Amino acid sequence: MKKLLAVLTSLLLVCGIAAAEDAVSSATLKIDRLPVADAADGVHVLVVYFSPDDTVKAAAYTIASAAKADLFEIVPEELYTEDDLNYMNSKSRSMAEQRDKNARPAISALPEDMDAYDTVFLCYPVWGGEAPRIICTFLESADLSGKTVIPFATSNSSGIGSSDTKLKSMTDDTVVWVKGKGVKKGASAEDIVAWVQELATE
Repeated sequence: MKKLLAVLTSLLLVCGIAAAEDAVSSATLKIDRLPVADAADGVHVLVVYFSPDDTVKAAAYTIASAAKADLFEIVPEELYTEDDLNYMNSKSRSMAEQRDKNARPAISALPEDMDAYDTVFLCYPVWGGEAPRIICTFLESADLSGKTVIPFATSNSSGIGSSDTKLKSMTDDTVVWVKGKGVKKGASAEDIVAWVQELATE
């Protein structure tokens, strides 16, 4: 944790920022365009995100810009359609996956060199109070041993809920989980950057 705070503190000194309820579709944030998210030399921070719409992507780019981190998108082998994300339809793909605690949607690729990173921001929408099952796929497939994981979630109303604590059980005891952050509809880039700055001072 001290290493994480030191990294974030040093990076923040030089950085700047050039949906249905409980969310199969995520909350809409007040982020009009993606900020530049170029990583710093020797970066040891990775922002991993799953974004079936643009909401989590915008938040992930904002975090990466603030922390001068690398970005990695979790892309499902079978992309989600609008119908797949219809929370009003109990038979839609996303709702069916959330009911099945063993569902593990396949992902197209993993980060090439996880050994290069000490800290991973894990960004996702909240679906029915939990992280999408594809996040479980990532956690069970990627080697996060010895890393610090910082969850970040978007939803219309519920915040992060217990989604982060449930994810923690999917990694081994060497992984350090920092208390997660949830943002709701209407949150801005400034709100997200302020949270990253708070991490550097805790």
